[in-house]
Amino acid sequence: MASNYTNDFVSDIPLKRPAETFVDDPESLDEVSMDELEFDLSHDIKDINKLHIFHALAVLNAMLADLIWLGSNRELFEKFRREQLEKNSIDVDELSESSKTEPEQTTSFHDDDLPLPVESFRPKAPIRFPSVDYLGIPPVPDVDAILNRLPEISLPVTPIPEEEDVESSDNDLLKSGTLEGGFISTESLLKTTSFDVISNPISEHSCKRLNKEVLFHMNPKTKQQAEHLLKAFTLAKAPPISVEDFLLRIRQYLPSISVSVYIHSAYMLYKLCVLLDVTQFTHLNVYRFILALLRCSVKKLEDIYQKQKSFATVGGVDLKDLCKIEVSFLYLFNFKLMCSEFILNQFLVKDFVSLRKFCRTNLKSQQTEVEA
Repeated sequence: MASNYTNDFVSDIPLKRPAETFVDDPESLDEVSMDELEFDLSHDIKDINKLHIFHALAVLNAMLADLIWLGSNRELFEKFRREQLEKNSIDVDELSESSKTEPEQTTSFHDDDLPLPVESFRPKAPIRFPSVDYLGIPPVPDVDAILNRLPEISLPVTPIPEEEDVESSDNDLLKSGTLEGGFISTESLLKTTSFDVISNPISEHSCKRLNKEVLFHMNPKTKQQAEHLLKAFTLAKAPPISVEDFLLRIRQYLPSISVSVYIHSAYMLYKLCVLLDVTQFTHLNVYRFILALLRCSVKKLEDIYQKQKSFATVGGVDLKDLCKIEVSFLYLFNFKLMCSEFILNQFLVKDFVSLRKFCRTNLKSQQTEVEA
């Protein structure tokens, strides 16, 4: 007579960790399953080094859709933002009180990012930059012919009074084709170089640094400047193209943009909207924010691939507007674009997955209330 075998210690047997199977990479955005992608990210099966370009596009598109929806529900947005800041040991109420009692401390620059002031590394002799482009050869053959066949789109912008042009006194530096700079000796570099270990390096996540950034953007003067800068991103009306199609257009005509650029841009947009609460995304401003973030990230990470004119043509803006939204974003973000692979992976595993779950749960509850 056969007997059933039982083991009281089955729960102690370690299970094999879920691993990524050998599957074909997605060839379109429709082939990306967001449920599977969220599962892989939350269980450390995928990270930024294992994402395909369409995975990165799906992350950016889904995140923007959720943030636009949260922007129309301010109460839910405040709830989600409070939860995310509490995970970083930041209390919004305490910050609000401290910004009222000690406003002068909120405008200080983040001095814990660099061991020495930037001025100590600048050469004293004037530098003349060459006007010759040494790259010369375009990376993509017949790129001009491709751009000429590109269907045109335009992003109408709210008319803003034109500011007076300011002539730079440094234009004469670009007229010379020779490079002249002062000699910097190794001894002088050693004297101005610090080998001390930084307590809060910018390559790692720091609750203290995030607390200072949030406090900085709560300052009334910073908010007043942000209100002026945000005008550059606002369109007169929503363009006749969805955010998803807009991202696919960029992917089609600028295929050199890497996964790192898309994920880096997604993290910066998330931080600007949720953690720093600088702006709310709508269908009137999200397109120009996408252009500004991608262009700044491309210049920061891989500037050799796209020309300014090519990017402006694909994005549907002229060169002047593209430059304007780039500079406006840099000032909105206080030029803090540096982040490491560790921070981006933390964004994918924690912040992005939390945003998706929060929006999915509250959207279902709202639909249930409407049906009832």
